[in-house]
Amino acid sequence: MKSLALSLLAALTLIGAAQAQAESLYEPLVVVQPQPVVVRLAEEQQLVADINQTRAQQGLPPVTVDGLLTKAALLHAQDMARRRFFGHFTPDGASLPDRLDAVGFHWSVAAENIALDEDESHANAALLQSPDHRANILDPRVQKIGVAALGVGVGAALYVEDFAQ
Repeated sequence: MKSLALSLLAALTLIGAAQAQAESLYEPLVVVQPQPVVVRLAEEQQLVADINQTRAQQGLPPVTVDGLLTKAALLHAQDMARRRFFGHFTPDGASLPDRLDAVGFHWSVAAENIALDEDESHANAALLQSPDHRANILDPRVQKIGVAALGVGVGAALYVEDFAQ
């Protein structure tokens, strides 16, 4: 996974109570050299800083870290790692609204970016190069964020960015 072209990305945006149509619910998560899952706290913090730097460059206010959104992002990343899938929908069909409801977060706008890449800087760069992901990052309606970064193998980490208002 040395190239941005090999980054695995997915974006989902929900407005109000609208559900997005999924082309496929999820993809299998394949990690060439799996290792025990480890939270990469420094990368989570750096990802938030990078997002806020990008927002500032566009004249947007920063997003603030929300504990419930962070919990939802972490639980989703852990679920993807444990059950070896990659997507906004779980194998049993649970979606971002389901995950936000499960942690007690009430939202009017919600969006999610997920990535599988070698590290935070590559994942962030890949997300910013994708129009749908960039739109989620730069959405002026979102005010809060929850981020998870999980190392899942040699040169492989899962990233979840949950945005909401």
